[in-house]
Amino acid sequence: MLFYLLYLYLTSIYISPVIAKHINLIERLHTTQILVGLDIGFKTIGIAVSDRTFTIATPINTVSRKGTKKDLTKIKDYLTEYEIGAFIIGLPLSLDGSENEQSIKIRNFSSELHSYFSVPIEFWDERYSSDVIFKEMRKSNFSTTKIKKKLDQQSASYILQGFLDKYRKNL
Repeated sequence: MLFYLLYLYLTSIYISPVIAKHINLIERLHTTQILVGLDIGFKTIGIAVSDRTFTIATPINTVSRKGTKKDLTKIKDYLTEYEIGAFIIGLPLSLDGSENEQSIKIRNFSSELHSYFSVPIEFWDERYSSDVIFKEMRKSNFSTTKIKKKLDQQSASYILQGFLDKYRKNL
């Protein structure tokens, strides 16, 4: 437990806490910059981007995981046409709101992401995001195969849209 608390303290020096100051983050961005939402899983990473008015999140693609360095390169390849202002990363919390083993893995990857891109990172509670997206796509009569193919990028968009909606509500 002591190691875990030390880890959280050390990573909080470089990466923002789970409860983000949305308005401050967005106000610091240039008008040409966008936010990137990521849904980081064991096998894939879903990618979404905001518009420049920070109103709408749009899914971009899903990256198959091949190791941290290759993952970062693939993310960069998909985002070359965008000026990234910050990453909004889904943080999988336990039902009681506490962090878990997957949360720590996400934070570790996020630290590498921060070093690679040198832009701010904010975390967003992603509990139930994949379940919500799966159910919505099922209602729209998507096949299970199509859902699996699009789920992570749609989840990234859902995470980013949640962040954007909270920002707009606080204006």
